[in-house]
Amino acid sequence: MPSKQDVTPVRRHGLFATALMLAAFLFFLHATLLIEVADVLPTVVAWLRDGHTALGVGKVIILGCFVVLFIAHFAEAWGLFFWRSGVAPTFPDGVYFAAASVTSVGYGDMVLPPPWRLLGPLASINGTLMFGCSTAFLFLVLQNIWAHQT
Repeated sequence: MPSKQDVTPVRRHGLFATALMLAAFLFFLHATLLIEVADVLPTVVAWLRDGHTALGVGKVIILGCFVVLFIAHFAEAWGLFFWRSGVAPTFPDGVYFAAASVTSVGYGDMVLPPPWRLLGPLASINGTLMFGCSTAFLFLVLQNIWAHQT
């Protein structure tokens, strides 16, 4: 694999295009997951309304939503992309940089070389949008469950 500094402009543009497609794909995947779970929510709320709240079903649904979103956010990390594209020296470094970028923590202890610096903010924007959608979704779930608790 060529070094980070030896990458041709064509390869660099291809990687940026791949990163943009990855961001769009991950956001589409995340939105699809939220929409599918939201489609099931009215059925669950109707079931809760029929008196199943004594079983703690609402709490299980909320916990299940948290677990699904945690797994989704973990799977949507960009670590593999950063490692395979050669901007992170190892897979753990790629995961670390991706997690710091996607969560907008951005410690700055691992910085990509100059032609690749745009990828960190791109991952951060993508992560911020996905976390925002997840927060809105969780609010919707909590609101529906709490509205029908007895």
